[in-house]
Parts: sequence; structure tokens; C-alpha cells
Amino acid sequence: MAASDISTGRLVLPPRYLGSVDYYAAIVAAGGGVTATGWRFDKRRKATHRCVIADTRGLLTLTVPIVKPVSLTSARWNDIIVSDHNHWWNLHITAMRSAYGRTPFYEFYEDDFMAIINSSAAGRRLTDLDLELDALLRRLMGIGEYPVTEHDGIETAAPADEREAAVVKYYQIRSAELGFLPHLSAVDLLFNMGPESAIVLREMAAGISFPHSS
Repeated sequence: MAASDISTGRLVLPPRYLGSVDYYAAIVAAGGGVTATGWRFDKRRKATHRCVIADTRGLLTLTVPIVKPVSLTSARWNDIIVSDHNHWWNLHITAMRSAYGRTPFYEFYEDDFMAIINSSAAGRRLTDLDLELDALLRRLMGIGEYPVTEHDGIETAAPADEREAAVVKYYQIRSAELGFLPHLSAVDLLFNMGPESAIVLREMAAGISFPHSS
């Protein structure tokens, strides 16, 4: 379970690159969240710079390459810089277009993502990229009323990952061939369901409960 921020009592989660549907269901369930950008960098938390989408053959992982920090023991998430390795942004946009180009809503949102996932991302702080995409996703999915704020304070422990929410099936363009694939990046939900994404997330959120902080 995720931690609770001392000052707000809201859900505290690690930064996410195009976070999962479970991530956003947890934010809805908690009524908002805090992104802990100042917590100690943990290279085992791959979702800070990776996401999973569904392409024609099944699951596909997209990774944002990062510049290795000078010190792995003292680096914070907001110290991590995005690399320009192999012009990764071209791969991500091409992969999303291939995976979702024929979905009902991709054409309405493609430009919004291309405005962020491009060459200008190289050299940025990873957390800045994650937060900008997070704000975009929450706005497009219609859950902007659930605020997510940045907490850049240094703590001694790390926030826990969101728990996987109960599966709520929604339309996926390749479900006939692949079956329903849960726990994907929220772009899968958005491109397939558009404005109805919020309905799905609220259904998922209904099955999540968090302990009250003392």
C-alpha cells in the first residue's frame, strides 16, 4: 500500500511514466495524490520510466532511457535526467500509433502526447516529464478534480507502489485476438474509451480502500 503524506494525508506514490490504470484508480479512490519526487531513487522501480501498452502481438514495454546518476546511493528521483539514447521518443510515438492508431479516440489525443514525447524531453528531469504527462492524462481522462501535487522533500523511506485494483473490463480494440489485458498504461484506457475513461476508473476505485493515517 502506498504511504500517506504527513501534511496532506493523501496517497503518496512514486513518479510514473504514463502510469497504469491501477495508478489512476488509486488516485481516484484516495481523492487525490502526492508524487514523491524527492524520495531516494530506486532503480528497481522501473515504472518511473517505463510503461506497458498492448500492440498487435500482446504486451509491449516502452522505456525512457535515463542518464546514470553519479551516485546511486544518494540520488533522488528529481535528480534523474532523461537521455537522448536512440532518439527513444520516435520509437514511443511510432509504437503508440501502431498499437492505437485505429482505436476510437487516438486521433483526438495524439497531438497532445507528441507535444511532450519528443526531442525536447531529452535533458529534462525525469520527474518533470512524468508530471507533465500525468497532468495531461488526468485532464484528458476527466479526473482533473483529483489533485496530484509534488512533494520534493527528502525522506528516509520510499513510498510503496499502488496496489492492483480489481479488474474492470473496458473496450480494447484487440480483445477478440488477445483477450482483455489488465494493468496497462492509462493511455490504453484513454485511446479506447475516451471521455468514458473516468467511469471505468471510478468503478475500479470503488473496490480500493486505504487505511486512515494517524
